[in-house]
Amino acid sequence: MSSKISSSKHRKILKMISFSKHKKVTKLSSSKHRKMQMPSYNFPEEILAEIIKRLPVKYVLRCTSVQKSWYRLIKTPVFIALHTDFHKMLTDQPKYLFFLNMRDHLLTVRFDDVKCQEYGTLKYPIDLPNHAWYALANGLICVSLMFDNGDSRYYFNQCRNVLSHGPVPVSSLFNGTRSCYDSKIHLWNPLVQKYKTLPDSPCMSLTSRDNQWKGLAFGFLPEINDYVVVHIVKPCGSEAENHSVFISVYSLNTNSWKKIRQDNVDINVIKGNEAVFVNGAAFWVGVRYLEHRDPIVMCFDTKTDILRLIRFPDWVFGPVMRPFGQSIACFCESDERNDFIMWVLKDDDPMNGFYWENTMSGTLSENVRGKVLGVRNNGEPILAKLSNLISYNLDKREEYDFADSCDSRTPFSYYEEGCRPPLVITPFSETLLWLDIDQNE
Repeated sequence: MSSKISSSKHRKILKMISFSKHKKVTKLSSSKHRKMQMPSYNFPEEILAEIIKRLPVKYVLRCTSVQKSWYRLIKTPVFIALHTDFHKMLTDQPKYLFFLNMRDHLLTVRFDDVKCQEYGTLKYPIDLPNHAWYALANGLICVSLMFDNGDSRYYFNQCRNVLSHGPVPVSSLFNGTRSCYDSKIHLWNPLVQKYKTLPDSPCMSLTSRDNQWKGLAFGFLPEINDYVVVHIVKPCGSEAENHSVFISVYSLNTNSWKKIRQDNVDINVIKGNEAVFVNGAAFWVGVRYLEHRDPIVMCFDTKTDILRLIRFPDWVFGPVMRPFGQSIACFCESDERNDFIMWVLKDDDPMNGFYWENTMSGTLSENVRGKVLGVRNNGEPILAKLSNLISYNLDKREEYDFADSCDSRTPFSYYEEGCRPPLVITPFSETLLWLDIDQNE
């Protein structure tokens, strides 16, 4: 079938989409009220799919209101794949950024351009836990309360102390009686407004009792069109003698978990709620103590099921990891808060495997905080300057104003010692994936 669709048919369908949004039922002249009959549009399914696939997601969703046959077509995995593949080939697609306000957990999506105007506020499902852990991948959001039990604040303060100063007894990471964990992990498509609660992770029984540390990560594997969740736990007790960790990996395609054990993982603590997922691998920042404090990146590759530890450069302090192309970047703060240092992880050394390359060192202008809040779609880091956000051009080594409309989201209190960054910013993409149906049908 030819891919060319007549403009008249295209305009006709767009008109129907508009009509479906604004349709009203009017009072008829008859003395009896009759239900308005919507006309039926019986386009060949192949032609209909070829036209609708060209529309942005929010307009495709509007098409589901035209008639039931359109709704059924749009929900099929075949059409979802058709729509996704078409938009991947477009070079002029708008780019988006996801903003998570850490103070009130407001979720918004903005255009990734100079004006950074709001694209939409995400309507949070009332059935999902609020103030939860979030991770994004290819249009879906993973949500969990695993890091939000009754003593979570104390636990993470202790983890921060370990990362900054030195080891403490494992028992001191917990404050008295442990509260029960919410064991559920959810996947949510904020545009389609559908979510799916995953089966319990095989590691959940380890998470629900004392453990040295735990972590979650969420990512997308474009090679096999699959979403994965990685749940990793280092338990206390007999398993701790072998420095054993247990890893569960969930696949959305199969709706199932697999469990892996790896011994001799000698790492004292990780930032389990701050994972980065890139190119099929999950990364966490951690620390191990041998002769001295040793900052470590822990990497689990979902393609090979291999867990590896990667050392940071010796003098790295307070690293912040972010995705950077097909790898990760480590942004570091020095003693001077306006210094900007960037390392990129490389893995093309046949002799030594992973190594770090210092790609950027410089001094930022006055009032610019060196901690990176996020990375844009073009790879530029986002920083805070007083109450504004700025974008840093790595090639020109220049900073420029960004997101003027977000001034109120980076309040001055961020500059007080010990304050957490007020925002988490990450690239966002749209997907039509309906999580209430079997994607393998």
